[in-house]
Amino acid sequence: MFQAMREVPGAVLRTYLAPEAKVMFESLNKNACTSLKWMMADLAGEDLSTFKAGWSGYIADSEAVHNRDLWQVSPRLSQLTPEERAEIRPDNDWFIFAVVRDPRLRLFSAWQNKVLMENPHITQFRNRDWYPRHPLTRESVIEDFAKFVAFFENEPQHILRRDPHFRGQVDMLVEHAIPYTRVYEISEFKQLTSDLSEHLTKVGYQGEVHVPRANPTPLRPIGALFENGIRERIEELYADDFDRFGHLWDFSRTEAAEPWSDKDLAACETESQLGRRIDELHRLARTERAENDQSRKRIAALEDDVARLSVNPIRKAGSRARRSAGRVRRRLAKARRG
Repeated sequence: MFQAMREVPGAVLRTYLAPEAKVMFESLNKNACTSLKWMMADLAGEDLSTFKAGWSGYIADSEAVHNRDLWQVSPRLSQLTPEERAEIRPDNDWFIFAVVRDPRLRLFSAWQNKVLMENPHITQFRNRDWYPRHPLTRESVIEDFAKFVAFFENEPQHILRRDPHFRGQVDMLVEHAIPYTRVYEISEFKQLTSDLSEHLTKVGYQGEVHVPRANPTPLRPIGALFENGIRERIEELYADDFDRFGHLWDFSRTEAAEPWSDKDLAACETESQLGRRIDELHRLARTERAENDQSRKRIAALEDDVARLSVNPIRKAGSRARRSAGRVRRRLAKARRG
């Protein structure tokens, strides 16, 4: 399993383990992954209070669960021995799962969350012609989403095509390597939690399954987004997903969805403004942090100079050394004030 997973970019890092509960989750972005990671952190026994956004560009602390460095209890798959990894399989009472989603809805969700709402990690592309306009309107959202789909078609080598929020799900599932108990469609969430609860009871795990709602987006998918050939173009972009899971997806509910209200659009614009502000603050914080790091290095170097020009050598060297030491001390004092 492990060697085959290593051949797929990000597959090992997207694996989350709760060994005592004998649960393994292969995370696919934009498929309730934030909520499910919080669930896995809870099952693994992590201290949930330690997941904070800190210096990152996350919009809220709820997103800090994506930072693998904050996971202190749950082991990474790469940290296990080959013998331990070999134990992770359904016939050894492990519950191994993933969640998939209609690529048409998933692409719009990813675009809305990362691009339209100006996530700090995406704003580097603001100068591109496919970047959405603000303040947004019903028409601009539909038109700008269509521009993004066209961009995806025309630039298959662009870095965003490799971003896990936009990558095909079949590729990330690595089904030839991972022995899944089941791959759930996102609409089967109740069945997932029911099956998981049954599994936990079977293995004697004490605790409840808690799946918080996280990372919601203001605008639901509606039929107008996928008119004028956009639906078919997305289906072509994600042909592998439709070949494997297309029988699970009914698009009629999206086609019948109510149009966005003014309140929905206003909420999305507010989230976009927040994203822009977080991005600005994140950039300022990174600059300040870099400057502070440089100041600390300068202070450390000056302190070394002062230590070398200790009292006894100064007396021996005479006035020239004393003047040199004085200059170093003044530079050190100035650096500390700065």
